[in-house]
Amino acid sequence: MKPFRHFTALERRGIVALLLLTTISIYTPAIVAHYFPLQPGTDTLFSKEIAAFQDSLKKTPPPPKKHITFSHPRQSVIAIDINRADSTAWESLKGIGPVLAARIIRFRDKLGGFYAISQIRETYGLPDSTFNKIQPYLRLNAVSLKKLDLNSADEQTLAQHPYIRYKLARLIVLYRSNNGPFSQATDLLGIPLVDDSIYRKIEHYIKTEKPPI
Repeated sequence: MKPFRHFTALERRGIVALLLLTTISIYTPAIVAHYFPLQPGTDTLFSKEIAAFQDSLKKTPPPPKKHITFSHPRQSVIAIDINRADSTAWESLKGIGPVLAARIIRFRDKLGGFYAISQIRETYGLPDSTFNKIQPYLRLNAVSLKKLDLNSADEQTLAQHPYIRYKLARLIVLYRSNNGPFSQATDLLGIPLVDDSIYRKIEHYIKTEKPPI
């Protein structure tokens, strides 16, 4: 390698520039670190912030779907006659399905008709809350009750009535056998099992006709 003095002026300037760049590249990081030190944990904190931001993007719920609702006009409920309504009419009332409609009609048939709207409440399986809802739509327009003759009805026929049943039916027949025909319906009060509350329910469904001579 030839001595430095033997290089041309241009070559010497190039060598000096190269040495200068080499020196700068070696000492610049040390100078920067000395005069501009990094705060402890800066890089870690920045990484944590990025990770937290990415997690928040993952946890952000998707926008709710819009549901289109169609409003249907409410059908007006028509009042029904409790002694004439069929199953379709009963089922038009809120809370009354096919089962309850059938039970109400069966109860009405066994009774011989309703004399009061409150009797609907006695239907087996009908909640009081449902009765209270349908009561404003119940009407008692005509009352034509089927009545049992205390002097001619046998024990089996009397026992089929929901307000009489078997025990009272047996006592009615026994009373009739021991005392003769009933002269009036109030004679039932002479049977120990019949009190005022029971009689008030039964009186609508009984009659006393004189037996043929």
